[in-house]
Parts: sequence; C-alpha cells; structure tokens
Amino acid sequence: MEDWKVLSRDEDGTVTYFMDIGNAWVVKTETPVDDLLAANAEDFNNSLGQRFGDGKVVARLPLNLFFDKLAEPMKQRDRKYIKRFLNDSSHAAFRTFKGNI
Repeated sequence: MEDWKVLSRDEDGTVTYFMDIGNAWVVKTETPVDDLLAANAEDFNNSLGQRFGDGKVVARLPLNLFFDKLAEPMKQRDRKYIKRFLNDSSHAAFRTFKGNI
C-alpha cells in the first residue's frame, strides 16, 4: 500500500508528495489545471472568425509541461517542433486560438 506524505503545498494548489521506499524517496507533484483548461476552452471558442496576428496568444500550458516539452526547442528556435506540438490534436486542450500554427 502506498504511503504518500505531503512535502510541500504551493499557493497555486500544486502539492508535492514523497514516499520513503527504504533506500530512496519517490517524489510526485500534482498541479491542478482545471481552471487553465476551462479558460483555454473559452478563449478557443471565442476565437471563431478572428485572424492570427503578431502577439496573438495561441496556447497556454502548465509550466511543468512547458519545461518538459517546449523550453529546449524554443531555446534552439526549433519552430517546426513547436508547431507540430501545438497543432497535435492530443494537445488541443492547451490551444486558445483556432486554426493551425
């Protein structure tokens, strides 16, 4: 049986847990994203008929996902990867603007 203990709680609702497995700790972090996804869906639906332009917000995603998937490609200016990631239907919940990038 898992025995997770709270290590820390952040103001944004993020909770980090740990479990002592004898010779090491296992750490997991849970970040609530329901508000972010609801705001993204609303912005996405409101984008009907609008045009892309400079400075247009086309996606919002949790920071942990950004650092895991997009920070390095952005540093390397890998626009193809970023476009592929943001246009991928499995990441549609993070989009705030209709259309392809």
